Amino acid sequence: MKTEKSMKFDDELLHMEVWREKLRDGREVVVRFLTHNDKKLLLDMVNGFSDHVILWGSPPYDEAKIDRWMNGADRGLSLVAVYNQKFVGISASYTNLLPRGKGIGGMMIYLHQEFHGVGLGTIMMMKLLDLAKDKGLHRISLEVVEDNKAAVRLYEKFGFKVEGKLVDAYYGIDEKYHNMLVMGKIL
Repeated sequence: MKTEKSMKFDDELLHMEVWREKLRDGREVVVRFLTHNDKKLLLDMVNGFSDHVILWGSPPYDEAKIDRWMNGADRGLSLVAVYNQKFVGISASYTNLLPRGKGIGGMMIYLHQEFHGVGLGTIMMMKLLDLAKDKGLHRISLEVVEDNKAAVRLYEKFGFKVEGKLVDAYYGIDEKYHNMLVMGKIL
């Protein structure tokens, strides 16, 4: 039986572009654009991250950082994955607004720990890179903790190359310094 909340949520999906995707474990997620109404869902997702997710990432943990992410929602370069009316992933690209940075952008992706290893990262990367290319990006780059082997493999799978290493540039919740890899890809 659908609740009023779930009916409202489903009604909102009817008015936006969505992709229904089946994961390797059989679960189905909806991938759609981030909207200005998604702040609470985004906060709930990042507040539910495990220590392992937090170890390798720098997601926003406070409202001010979430607000900065939300400011990019109107540019159509942020995607979220939804499962059971909860966010389980976000991927976003951003563009350099300076004239000499024309067509140059960066990206990020975060997945809830319950959705690691089931193909969601692949789905979100594919859609984000297609979106970035459609928006006219020529090049996209990212930084990733070198020890985050799963993320590095995902980026390499999509053609990203290691362009440099920042030594001891990330201080993790394990209270240790880790190297960061700078990776890039020509679209």
